Amino acid sequence: MGNQPALTETYQQHGVKFFYPADWTLEEQTSAEEIQVLVQSPESAFWVLNLYFERPDLDELIQSAVETYRNEYQEIDIDQSEQTVGDHLSLAVDIEFLCLDLPNTAFIRTFVTDRFTVLILAQYPGGETGTEAILHQMTQSLRCEEDLLGFEEL
Repeated sequence: MGNQPALTETYQQHGVKFFYPADWTLEEQTSAEEIQVLVQSPESAFWVLNLYFERPDLDELIQSAVETYRNEYQEIDIDQSEQTVGDHLSLAVDIEFLCLDLPNTAFIRTFVTDRFTVLILAQYPGGETGTEAILHQMTQSLRCEEDLLGFEEL
């Protein structure tokens, strides 16, 4: 973890704020129903933040994401729990699967705010413990507008 990049960049738009490494790329897509922010490592890991303004059901979002992995990969292991993301209690799913005979891990976190339903999906190759730590730090750095007094959308 000594050479792990620091989360030096800040994303602050649409009522959310989080930090990410400077050497990772960020792309944003918006529509009337949702906003998606993709942050990708220089290698193959990624972290996606989805904000759904219609506030869909958390269980349905989780099941849809898990079903996508079930359809894509022959065998997956799933661990469901509740975890805290920032100041929010979230439904959490950790998924382990093989891709090109290599172990991979994905995690999903979802919770509801007054403005939207949040879904975070991160995926990384197994064995990249530094990358895993970065993805979890990014997740924990997420703050929503109602979490921060005086936090305004840019």
